[in-house]
Amino acid sequence: MYSIGRFASIGRVSVRMLRHYDEIGLLIPAHVDPATGYRSYAPEQLNRLADVMRLRGLGLGLAEITAVLRAGDGDPAARALLVSAREDLRRSIAADTDRLARFDAYLRRTEGAAVSEDTITVNYESVPAVRVATLTRRAPGFGNQNIGPVVGPMFPEAQALLNSAGVGIRGAIALYTSDDSGDGSGAIVTAGFVIEDDSADVPGLDVHVLPAVPEAAITTHRGPMDGIDRSWMALMDAVRARGDVPSDAAREVYLTPGDRPQSEWVTELVQPIAKAG
Repeated sequence: MYSIGRFASIGRVSVRMLRHYDEIGLLIPAHVDPATGYRSYAPEQLNRLADVMRLRGLGLGLAEITAVLRAGDGDPAARALLVSAREDLRRSIAADTDRLARFDAYLRRTEGAAVSEDTITVNYESVPAVRVATLTRRAPGFGNQNIGPVVGPMFPEAQALLNSAGVGIRGAIALYTSDDSGDGSGAIVTAGFVIEDDSADVPGLDVHVLPAVPEAAITTHRGPMDGIDRSWMALMDAVRARGDVPSDAAREVYLTPGDRPQSEWVTELVQPIAKAG
């Protein structure tokens, strides 16, 4: 048996941390002296401590580590938790990689280089009026990290209501506007579908007409939503370079069914514009 001090030294953790692991049930000593309260650990518990430290190194919190280790290897719930944590890490890396590329592009621009952050094709054309059936929700801010978790569930909810009403769907669409309530940091998300029936009334949805746009800058984003912010910035760079300014809220038109992998998604970015001045 190891004293708590020796066990901590071998495991390269602090005594204070071992006491905390005991309190939360993550790593309970093999023996506690009832008279002194001194904790003792068995040699085989070093394997448990190694697993704890390995999972901490992967960025998991103590509650997640406790759940994984209690479940044991091969448990579906533990695997699902690990897979989810891995996906969170992947998204974080992708976002940081994208941010680094934009950082480098901005630095080159400040040094006088003519830099385009992305090679995109922008079309300038009118957009006809369309009839839509939408839901409205509040997001904590702009950017995919804020909007994604809000807008994602809105489409299946709206589609279920349209299916119940027997109304045909022609395509998915979303608009994002600033929310001036509270501290003003939020965004209003309006999302739903372009519908086929011009006279339809769908309970639970706001059926209205999105007005025609005389001119809009339009480009296409291909792939996951965690890269769409970069496409939007590239589009806005092109708008400014042409001497135009945004004239109304931007729209996203989703051209790929939502049940397809995000790597296959095609999203049309539509920014209404006007001449500056």
